[in-house]
Amino acid sequence: MSHFATPFIVVNLGCEMIYVIDQRLKAQNIGLDKSERVLTDIVTVLLHPKLLDELFIPQPVATHAVIKQLLQDISATSIMKLDDYSMSKLWDLMTMIFKWQLSVATNQNIFDISHRHLKCVANVVPQHFSKFILEQAIKRFESLAQRFTNDDYKCLHNTLILWFSEYHSKISVLLRLRLQRKDGTFSLPATVDPKVLQNLGENIYKYDNKKNPIEEYESRCADTNEISCLLGSIEKASSKPAVIELQLPIQFGSEAAMPKTTQEDLLEMLEDM
Repeated sequence: MSHFATPFIVVNLGCEMIYVIDQRLKAQNIGLDKSERVLTDIVTVLLHPKLLDELFIPQPVATHAVIKQLLQDISATSIMKLDDYSMSKLWDLMTMIFKWQLSVATNQNIFDISHRHLKCVANVVPQHFSKFILEQAIKRFESLAQRFTNDDYKCLHNTLILWFSEYHSKISVLLRLRLQRKDGTFSLPATVDPKVLQNLGENIYKYDNKKNPIEEYESRCADTNEISCLLGSIEKASSKPAVIELQLPIQFGSEAAMPKTTQEDLLEMLEDM
């Protein structure tokens, strides 16, 4: 099992989370100032050098519970509020879309997908956002790629496939784009739109030209993983940020390693930038 799977899982799922949140902010017509603050805060923490230092330490792949909690904590560093139901829907979207990317990747490897995720996130954040943090994250993956052998890559790929094997949710956007069948299985690469297939890691929602109004999808939230169900209320900015649960360093190999006491390490990262 690869000891480098954790950063790929966290960063790629984190980028998918950013795509969904950006889509939902626009769908709800959230004000530009608040939308930009949400995206800036989340990207800043997700790709903060201190957190990446922890992720890139060679170690057994983190458990599902640890990574889900980590990404939930990262989302909580913004003024956005997600309840447990919304986070569960968001988790289904993130995991299944990235699992789909892994399952149909033929001529691309996980480094290609990760690089495209990070490059596309640069198009989501505000124009005034410093791209340095994104460039540094890309360089970390490029440096790791230079050290990888064919066996290392195969081991990483197998670890990722195994890690995502327990997820089988049906996702509305994948169904609409005919990337997923009604029984939940993924369409074969040969049947997928070449533009989508050649750009794995891009924001998939740009291909989703649904004709139905937002209200129709809102009414079906209970039975689908539609993005309209996801975003909770955007709280008014407060001089005192919300407290989240996370402590660095993180021992990713064990669920019990997540702290039970309240910590502010991720929020401190925002203050450092």
